[in-house]
Amino acid sequence: MGPTEESRGSLPQSAINSSVFALTTVLSLSGNSLVCFAFYRNRRLRTITNFYILSLAVADMMVAVFLFPFGTVAYGLRTWPFSDNYCQFTGFLSLYWAEVSLCIMALTSINRYLCVVKPRMYRVLFTKRKTTTSIIWVWICSFIMSLVYNVAASVTYRWQPYGLYCRPKILDERFERILNIMFACLTLLSMLLVIFGYGRVYSVVRKHNSAIVPSLRFPDRTISAQEIKTSRVLFAAVFGFFICWAPFIVVSILEFGFLVNIPSSIEFIHLLFSTFSACINPVIYGVMNRAMRKEFRSILLCRKG
Repeated sequence: MGPTEESRGSLPQSAINSSVFALTTVLSLSGNSLVCFAFYRNRRLRTITNFYILSLAVADMMVAVFLFPFGTVAYGLRTWPFSDNYCQFTGFLSLYWAEVSLCIMALTSINRYLCVVKPRMYRVLFTKRKTTTSIIWVWICSFIMSLVYNVAASVTYRWQPYGLYCRPKILDERFERILNIMFACLTLLSMLLVIFGYGRVYSVVRKHNSAIVPSLRFPDRTISAQEIKTSRVLFAAVFGFFICWAPFIVVSILEFGFLVNIPSSIEFIHLLFSTFSACINPVIYGVMNRAMRKEFRSILLCRKG
């Protein structure tokens, strides 16, 4: 964990990049705190779908507090100045965060799909209690999976030049390549399945909107305007998540699948986009969700709930 190579980038560029990371850290922490506080203040925001939004906000706050600030300092110093134990912790946390976020996005997609396409099944499967229980199980199962992966593969985390967090390192390089490619491909496949689910939702909504008498053409699919708006907001969140993690997937496949030497400028871009995923959701909710936007305004203006 010594100093990195000077040739990998200039000090001014490193300072600029570190400032950008610091800004996204502040935005992530403040934006997701706003979401959590709005959820706490306003009981009307405690809908089933907003529980998924809250869970994502908690996950993003987790890395904004325990990972991003320390990674930003290390990036600026070009070395890891903290303990090795904390390096192991941030490495594990980054993996855990990615798994939780992806699984919550998948649950959200299932929720929207059943709500619009299979409303009868939706009313049975999605109550507040069942939704809360499923989210808790996602957090628990993701933690167990991350822990098993670390123990079974004997993973240790090491700081690498121009990184934002400690990356997993396995003694068997071939095994390491296979695991990294598999993780990137599974992430891509999961995202495509999520987008497919929203595609079906979009198809049903479009048919619903084009019907002259929707209640006659779709007697089993009473889709309210509010549910359509909610689906649009959540699709925007999923699409933003996909865009933010697409560079990571591409870089992982190139680096481990084709053994391409990734320049530090490209590493900065894919790390920056991954940090954007932790602060983009509050922006989407604030712009597209009227109730959330109104609550944000009340909080920022110090108005009573």
